[in-house]
Amino acid sequence: MIKYAAAVLIMVLFFLNSGCSSAPEKQYRVTRYLDLANTWAARGDRKRQEQKLDIALSNYNTAYKYAHLRNDVELMGILQLKKAMVYILLDKPDNASQFIGHARQLQEFEGAELSLPIKALEAKQAFEQGETRRASAYANELSAAYEGNIEKQIYYRWLSWMYVKNSLLPWEQMNQDLTQLELLKSKGDLNNIEVLSFAVYYNALWRVDHQAPQAKQAIEQAIVHFSELELTNRVRDCYGLAAKFYRQRGELDKAQYFAKRQQRLSASINISNSSE
Repeated sequence: MIKYAAAVLIMVLFFLNSGCSSAPEKQYRVTRYLDLANTWAARGDRKRQEQKLDIALSNYNTAYKYAHLRNDVELMGILQLKKAMVYILLDKPDNASQFIGHARQLQEFEGAELSLPIKALEAKQAFEQGETRRASAYANELSAAYEGNIEKQIYYRWLSWMYVKNSLLPWEQMNQDLTQLELLKSKGDLNNIEVLSFAVYYNALWRVDHQAPQAKQAIEQAIVHFSELELTNRVRDCYGLAAKFYRQRGELDKAQYFAKRQQRLSASINISNSSE
């Protein structure tokens, strides 16, 4: 009886301690490697946007090291696909295929949810290989698959337009998509600023190439957007679009001015790159 009472008392004390103790709660989930992986992946994304591809690749390798230490198979797969993207940009398709293959193995053998990210890379590969119809079909499939995600749905819809290189672009739909993305950004609900960057740049590019309405406003929007992100390489590209736009209109003084702005930014970027 005494033993029973003692056991009950011990249990009561245990529950009191677990419910009322002022000691810090136990940490059952450690995220040190995850935080490091995400930090290095973000650095890689930034360098890729700056078109500093060798540095981006190095950063992705470091991120992968920490994802591997954590054994986060989905993050490992995403990082393999990010490296594949860099190799596509470097025009090294064999290397890209190798890393896409690694991601497929993680999906097949460890159940990583990577089917849609893999298809996105396959679309990019198909486009680079000149298979524009297949690339566009993949992008349309992805847009449909992300029906509940406005951001990704818009991104893959725009990719399908880019892959087809259709001369008849849906300008009104493009305006609606840009408005939706800007609204998400203003509310703090935009998950990936690269989606908006992609739309803003290609809106300006396509309007200049097709001499479409609102080209001037699109260029101005793009310059402001990329200046705020300090993506000088894209600001430079936008000044190139401005020079082309004004040449098309016969406003040669303005065209010459923006061409010089483009040249000066290119020189500044080269100096900055040489110091890294």
